[in-house]
Amino acid sequence: MFENVRRDVFRACVKNQGGYSAGAVVRELFNPGTQAVLVYRMGSWFGRLRFAPLRVVLRGLHFLVQYVVAWRVGIFLHPKAEIGPGLVIHTWGGGVFLPRTRIGRDLTVVGGGVLMDFETREIGDEVVIGAGTKVINKARIGHRVHTGPNSVVQSDVPDDCLVFGNPGRIFGPFRNRSSRALTPSGAK
Repeated sequence: MFENVRRDVFRACVKNQGGYSAGAVVRELFNPGTQAVLVYRMGSWFGRLRFAPLRVVLRGLHFLVQYVVAWRVGIFLHPKAEIGPGLVIHTWGGGVFLPRTRIGRDLTVVGGGVLMDFETREIGDEVVIGAGTKVINKARIGHRVHTGPNSVVQSDVPDDCLVFGNPGRIFGPFRNRSSRALTPSGAK
């Protein structure tokens, strides 16, 4: 759990503060997206405690804290979701809902208005979700996928693709190069 928190805070500092330092960590702890991620990690950890009386008390405390944070910032991360390390939420204002599903490492949510259906099957590693993206119809999002603003994902998206529009049009697959830039798979 602490390794996941460390990775979350490190990525958030790099993405939101421009680098990792003690001052950046302090500033990042005031970011509502990071606060929601930390509350999720706390609840996930409490849910795995073996001593039942302590688990029940701490889960009750988590419920209250999560309610306040979700109400204040508009970001809800289901406590039973399986979210890998490196989650970054850039938005300072609401409308982010991630359901109880498996979400890979290094997910980046760029803005608000992001809604995932409860039937979303999986979100892969190194995915970037654009502002206003909606995922419906038991869709699975592959690894290294980028969604554009206000995209509606209605079907499975393979690895290394871009999704834009409503309904979401899939462009790709693209291949990741050493520069970590998305380039067409046929380009040299």
